[in-house]
Amino acid sequence: MATTNTNKQPVFVDRPLIERKRITNQVVGAAGNLNVLGGQNPALIVDMDAALSSDNNSGGIVDSITIVRDNFSAEQTEDYVVNSTTSGDYISLTSGQSVHIAETGITDVPAQYGIGYYTYTGSTPIEGPNNTIEFSGGTGSGFVFTTVTQATMPSVTFVCYHTRGTTVPIPANGDYGIIFSKTVPTNQAFVDCTNVMPELIVPLPEAGNTTGVGNASPLKNRGIYLQRGDRLYMGVLQDGVYNTPSGYTPGVHVISQGGYF
Repeated sequence: MATTNTNKQPVFVDRPLIERKRITNQVVGAAGNLNVLGGQNPALIVDMDAALSSDNNSGGIVDSITIVRDNFSAEQTEDYVVNSTTSGDYISLTSGQSVHIAETGITDVPAQYGIGYYTYTGSTPIEGPNNTIEFSGGTGSGFVFTTVTQATMPSVTFVCYHTRGTTVPIPANGDYGIIFSKTVPTNQAFVDCTNVMPELIVPLPEAGNTTGVGNASPLKNRGIYLQRGDRLYMGVLQDGVYNTPSGYTPGVHVISQGGYF
């Protein structure tokens, strides 16, 4: 322990840790393979003094990693849905509101582009039964169309790695150790990675859910202990449509929180 640090239990950190990193084209692995392959460079998300340049660092703990997309789906912001159940419902639209046409053949004037999302751009509010409104970009009222495919945010998997004793880890030679992988589900903008992080043996305060815990089984928190000289990296798994160096073009922000000892 560095002489400038105090002798505290692991639960009590000396200094808070928060790191933020945007990930887009830092791809890793391939379909069926989570390892960092030659030529790949995952993003550095936490550096626990890998260069050994600080005397005020005895390691630390990361107990929260969250992933937040940069974009959101049109589906998540729809104000009205027009289908066989809602057809004829009275609606009122102001500029910026979105209508999801979920079925064909349910409006008096066919929606110009069929099934999808129509965002109203007119300056004057319009109202009436939803099946009588003309959902078209060519009308005076005006709608901007978004396809279902464009509106859907695909599932994307991210992989977290650990390195030790190097500031220039080499892909494909074992420098990157897999800690966990986490998938951001379809149309979900935010995930918490806590449930896939390793269990911590040292007891920590926890407002735990005891469901499924056996008699006398201890509650355990989750997190990652990092020695001085360790680093955490994260990358976009090349899988499915993300099998090229483009990665996840809209991007995500990875937020890591914890503390230094």
